[in-house]
Amino acid sequence: MWTTEHTIVTDASKESVWNVWADVENWSKWDKGVEWCRIEGEFKAGTKYTLKPVGGPEAKAVMIECQPLTRFVDVTNLPLAKMEFAHELKEEKDGLHVTHRVTISGPLSFLFAQVIGKDTARDLPETMGRLINLAKESK
Repeated sequence: MWTTEHTIVTDASKESVWNVWADVENWSKWDKGVEWCRIEGEFKAGTKYTLKPVGGPEAKAVMIECQPLTRFVDVTNLPLAKMEFAHELKEEKDGLHVTHRVTISGPLSFLFAQVIGKDTARDLPETMGRLINLAKESK
């Protein structure tokens, strides 16, 4: 298994961050690794979406957990592996902690960690910075 995570502490409201996350069709505005994304229903557990990474093939994902204003988790099945993205909001004394965690598991996790994971880990701070900026703009 392979995992990476990044947390940003911000003064943005949890509602504004959540609204940016829930606007799946516009994820490409803050995640430059996403060419486009289409959701098949409401932003809730059990909903599926299709994402087209820049330079990669379309990927199907399903939201396996959704706790409004707190956390959502989605998973993409890969050949002999799965990639799980957890997105979490936690209010602390020093501000709102926004965390993205990526976990790749399964027999070929070592391969997908190299092919997808290392670039994801490298880009996570910048991607989350754009997420927070967009959340602050949309207050």
